[in-house]
Amino acid sequence: MQQTVAADKLASELNKQYQEGLSYKRRMGFLSKWPEYERMKAGDQWPPSTPQTQNLPRPVFNVIKMIETHKVATVMSEQIKMVFSLQEMSDQEDEGIGELFSRYSDATWERIKQDELNEEGLDTAANTGTGIWHYYWDSAAKGGKIDPWVGEMQGEVLDPINVFFGNPQQRRVQKQPYIIISSREDVASVKRYAKANGLSKEMVSLIQPDKDTQDQGYDMAKVEVEGTGKVTVLTRYWREDDGRIMFCKVASSLTIKKPTDTQLTLYPIAVMQWERRKKSIFGVGETEGLVPNQKAVNLLIAMQILSVQLTGWPKMLYKSNAIDPWKVTNTPGEMIEDKLPPGQGDGVKYMTPAAMPNTAANLVEAILGYTRQMTGADEAATGSAPSADLNATAIMLLQKAAAIPIESIKRRFYRLIEDVGRIWEDFWKVKYNLPRQVVLKDDDGEEYVESFNGAEYKDVELNLKIDVGPSSTYSESLVLSSLQEARQRGDITFKQFLNYAPKTVVPYRDRLLKEMESQSGIVGMIEQFMSSLTPEQQAEFNAMPPEQQLALIQQIVIPPAQPGAGPPVDPTAPQPSLPQPGVMPMPVGL
Repeated sequence: MQQTVAADKLASELNKQYQEGLSYKRRMGFLSKWPEYERMKAGDQWPPSTPQTQNLPRPVFNVIKMIETHKVATVMSEQIKMVFSLQEMSDQEDEGIGELFSRYSDATWERIKQDELNEEGLDTAANTGTGIWHYYWDSAAKGGKIDPWVGEMQGEVLDPINVFFGNPQQRRVQKQPYIIISSREDVASVKRYAKANGLSKEMVSLIQPDKDTQDQGYDMAKVEVEGTGKVTVLTRYWREDDGRIMFCKVASSLTIKKPTDTQLTLYPIAVMQWERRKKSIFGVGETEGLVPNQKAVNLLIAMQILSVQLTGWPKMLYKSNAIDPWKVTNTPGEMIEDKLPPGQGDGVKYMTPAAMPNTAANLVEAILGYTRQMTGADEAATGSAPSADLNATAIMLLQKAAAIPIESIKRRFYRLIEDVGRIWEDFWKVKYNLPRQVVLKDDDGEEYVESFNGAEYKDVELNLKIDVGPSSTYSESLVLSSLQEARQRGDITFKQFLNYAPKTVVPYRDRLLKEMESQSGIVGMIEQFMSSLTPEQQAEFNAMPPEQQLALIQQIVIPPAQPGAGPPVDPTAPQPSLPQPGVMPMPVGL
């Protein structure tokens, strides 16, 4: 009974904190602004029509989506790698620990599809101003035949409208007193979860679906499928005085997961502000400043379209009984009979609408130009060269100069990835406490299997650096151009050229290098044999037909192994004069 009372008290406290968080967001206008920003980016940029505006054209030139998509792609244009290293090295064996964690971070990056999470999080951040990444432990995952294991870390992106911070004025996540996450989940799955965590049947039966969707904010979240019972589930993380990270879950004012020690030392949540706002963990997105410009562009273009419609199909003005209006169609060249007696004026005529001034079109171009310029999404940034004579290098340099305003956003994104890496490290050292076979990749991209047990390195302090490398098309083009120039000058060999060329340019590079290595011994012997010939012998050799050249090389450099045959001819020893063409003995097998 005491446990039930304590659980109900915890649920009551969590619900109160949740309502306080909703009240804060409502006062800040987030619950109305963020859904509007989502509609604007999705192309829903006009208000509902009225009887007075039902015939007004409603064009949408989605400047918001174009700018945000460009900026998100620019931020993600570089290859990112987590590089771990030891803070202190006691012996040579410890040098491989940092490499192991670095390679395992690459494998984890691919497994949880971190690139997709980054794209989704950056899309949300560019739109609303705040991107939130959440990592959790999936205890249902299992695998391994040699070393069976249970549990795996997973990742997801949360919408800021569903995350409530205990101190929204504190930008640092790890300094928050608590963090609450709200979600809409199926009642049946929530009941199974509650029962698995020790809730009695009587208490489980009290979990009922609700219609609490208005606070979800977004249009798509407010409408749910009829007959699918859902309930709001609140998950709270908080830090105890001793530094432990605890969590619990509440649904229908019942505690379905009692306070549990995660054994983590960090909140498994990372936050990025697209643009910082003073004294707020919630940032400012691109949409907030683009909404007025977007509405102005749409309205001006709509008025121009309406003007063309009125000019091309003007309204008809007629007097009573002058014509039969039901017989008038829009057929070009149609004749209309005026039935009024002469002298009473025109019984029917077309109204001449006022012409749309050219300033409207010029104003649209000016607004679009200023908007792209102020947001750093001008022609150079988006790859539209102002001149067709510019080569790839010039365009790349223009893009690099135009991307300077985005560098600060990139730095915040790299800081976010560093926070994510620390969260992963925390999971590995705590949750990965059994050996498991993992597939890693070496420097050449070849896969190999390694045993990983993160708990063995729980007391090992690691440094983390985010390594950023170029991956854009223009960067690869510049690298390839530099290698080609060095090859032409003779500064590097063809093998070195292949080693350092981008894999996207030479897709079968590894296979080609292996074939060259296998043939390098034979090629070296042939080159050595040819260099030992006198100029007269080389001229005589070059005059031979190709089949005789091949036969001579096989006979002298690579003689067939026959019983009783002497040792192979040494290419460095003085060579006899070349046999005369036509009398050269053909080797066996040709």
